[in-house]
Amino acid sequence: DRFKAVVSTQSTGEGPLVSCSQEISGALLPDSELLCFYTCLEFTMDKEPKIGASFKKDGPLGCPYSDYPNFHPWMENWTRVKNKDTNYPQEFVDSVGPELRAALNKGIRVLEPGCGRGLHVKGMAEAFPNSTFIAFDIAEEVVAQNKEENKMANIEYIVGDFCNMPQEWNGTFDYLMIFDCMHDLPHPADAMKGLKRVLKEDAMVTMVDINTSSDMVKESKNPISAALYNISLHHCMSVSLAMEGVGLGACWGVEKALEMLKEHGGWKEEEISVDLESIVRHAVYRLKKGRGLCA
Repeated sequence: DRFKAVVSTQSTGEGPLVSCSQEISGALLPDSELLCFYTCLEFTMDKEPKIGASFKKDGPLGCPYSDYPNFHPWMENWTRVKNKDTNYPQEFVDSVGPELRAALNKGIRVLEPGCGRGLHVKGMAEAFPNSTFIAFDIAEEVVAQNKEENKMANIEYIVGDFCNMPQEWNGTFDYLMIFDCMHDLPHPADAMKGLKRVLKEDAMVTMVDINTSSDMVKESKNPISAALYNISLHHCMSVSLAMEGVGLGACWGVEKALEMLKEHGGWKEEEISVDLESIVRHAVYRLKKGRGLCA
C-alpha cells in the first residue's frame, strides 16, 4: 500500500503516464534504492513529445541536458541511497581488492570523470585523506556548487570534458574511477581512448555501469528491462544524441562495453575483469594497467 501511494497516474493527452514523485517517495520510502531510481520517470517521461519528434527525418537529434534541470538532484539522491545501502566507499573498495585500499591509505592521485554532485569522490576523500582527488564534470553549475558545498583539502573540482581530457594529464594518475556516466557520453570511444593515456605505467581503472546484456532478447527476461529501456530512451540516449553523439544508452550491455574497452581503449583480455555481484543492477569493470596498484 505504501508503494501504491507513491505511484501516480496522470494524463499526457497521449495516454496515461505512470510517475513517481521524488518528494512523496522520499517521505514514505526514503531508503528504497529501486523506488528512488524510478523517481526519474517524473522528469523523463514528460519529454515524450520531443523524443517522439526525434524519430522524424527533420526532427531534433534529442533532448539536451538543459532540458533536464532535475537530473543532477535526482542523481545525487539516488547515489546517496545506493551509497548508504552498500556502505560506500568501504565495501566498494574491498570488493575491488586489497591493493586499492592499501594504495589509497598510502596516498595516490585519483581522477573521477563525470563526478556530478561529487558524492563518490567526497566519500573517498573523507575515507582516505592521504590521497588526492581531481573530479570534473561538463556541467559548470554543478562544479561551482561542489566547490561551494563539498570543499575538502584533498579534492579539486574542475570543469572538463571526459571525451577530451587534457594532454597535461598524461601519465599522472594512479587510479581512475567512473560511476554511471560512460553510457551517457556523446563519444564514449574517445573517452575510452584517454583512459590509459592519463594513467601512470602501473595503475587501475574501475568503471561502474548498468548491468544489462547487449542481447535485447536475453535482456527482455530481466524483470525491470522495460523500465531500463524506457528511461534510457527518454534520457541517456537522448542527451548523447543531442550532442551529435552515438547514443549508447544505459542498456548498451556488458558485451558491448567489453568490446569497446578492447577496441577503443586498447585493453587486453587479461587486463579486464568484471564483477556482476557487488552492486545491485550494476557491473564493475576492473582494468589493470601494467602491474596495477600492487607496484
